[in-house]
Amino acid sequence: MSSTAAPSDPDVAWPSLATVVPVYNEEIGIKRSCQAIVAVAKRYPGRAIVIAVDDGSLDTSAAILSDLQQQLDLLQLCRHEVNAGYGAALRTGAQQASALGFEYVAFMDSDLTNPPEDLMKIGELASRGHSYIKGSRFVDGGGMGSVPFRRQAFSEVGNAIGRTLFGTRLRDVTNGFRAMRTDLFLSWPLRERGFPVIVEELDWALQANVEPVEFPTILTAREGEQRPSSFPYRPRVVFSYLRYPLRAQMRRLHRAMRRST
Repeated sequence: MSSTAAPSDPDVAWPSLATVVPVYNEEIGIKRSCQAIVAVAKRYPGRAIVIAVDDGSLDTSAAILSDLQQQLDLLQLCRHEVNAGYGAALRTGAQQASALGFEYVAFMDSDLTNPPEDLMKIGELASRGHSYIKGSRFVDGGGMGSVPFRRQAFSEVGNAIGRTLFGTRLRDVTNGFRAMRTDLFLSWPLRERGFPVIVEELDWALQANVEPVEFPTILTAREGEQRPSSFPYRPRVVFSYLRYPLRAQMRRLHRAMRRST
């Protein structure tokens, strides 16, 4: 789904935006990542902040972030004493964004595989009134850059299945680079601690008839010095993603059966 709304007024400040960056054992590269994200936040035409959530890192990530917080005036740090998972880190960041009065919250990875400059695309769409904004690798202008072919194929097949079961026009149902109204995100009773929170969240949105708007983004692969991606390509994880679109399909079938009786 692409936006066809009129361009935003350049003289009107965009809605306030807090960018939440979950961090776990990212001592290599986290400094550069935060600096790049904050640099974009400084140019954002509205109130902006970057909230790094250290999710119980066992390396020096927390210490690096603590030092950076003293250097970068738009960077705030939250910390979990023990690793609670990606979903929990998002909720912690969103709660902090809400406490600080930010209208929108964006979620992006800590390894610069999501382009920080695309936060400007998010801000523009937010200024047009879109409440749920998703990055897409599968619309014109999007892609997966240097991502290995196996991962690209996995993502393409998984998203084709997911959007069919969800019954949505959304092309990229699993992309974790996204933003939404902060109050909307916090209204959903999300339970997933790991990466499947992305599709759990989408399921709640679609149940509430909140159809996301997409913007093109290019996902890149981690650089050689960084640790490998923590996303596990295991059957149990695949099912944890699929159960939400499967539930959505079952709900549609039940509604269709009720209408026919």
